[in-house]
Amino acid sequence: GALLRSLVGHERSVSSAVFNSAGNLIVSGGKDATVRFWDARSGLCLKCFESPLGEVTSVDLAPNGVHLVSSSKDNALRLWDVRTAKPLLVLKGHQNTARNFVRARFAKGGTLVASGSDDGGAFLWHASSGELAARLGGHTDVVYDTAWSEPLDLIATASHDGLIKLWGWDGVLCYE
Repeated sequence: GALLRSLVGHERSVSSAVFNSAGNLIVSGGKDATVRFWDARSGLCLKCFESPLGEVTSVDLAPNGVHLVSSSKDNALRLWDVRTAKPLLVLKGHQNTARNFVRARFAKGGTLVASGSDDGGAFLWHASSGELAARLGGHTDVVYDTAWSEPLDLIATASHDGLIKLWGWDGVLCYE
């Protein structure tokens, strides 16, 4: 395909980008410690969250389009209200260092937030309260990313140990 446009605004490298469900908005995060919102048609930057986040390693929009989760190298995840540009919750518990890019994703229709960790685990938090729902162990190295399957209620964890592990979620417990 042909290049349509380049979105210019981040001052350092961009580590993550995601479209909203309508496809008209792009959210990006980067090493410049910002989260930016772009109009997909014009390429204009509509909004920028500037905060002492540390390098932003991932961004993800909830299916409702109102909430955003960002992960950063300051060892925290933040749940944001997109309308107000304010963080609602800070999710902590995982062990991440400056050397790894660990990503966070919404899961279960936006009701959970899933994230990997440097200690070989993955974490699930309730998006409404920030309470830890589950810690998934079993990997022997960094868990970089997670993916959620809505139809099957499964979470996949991807690790530096060369494994992808699948976990079931019954609303209370995860099982391998």
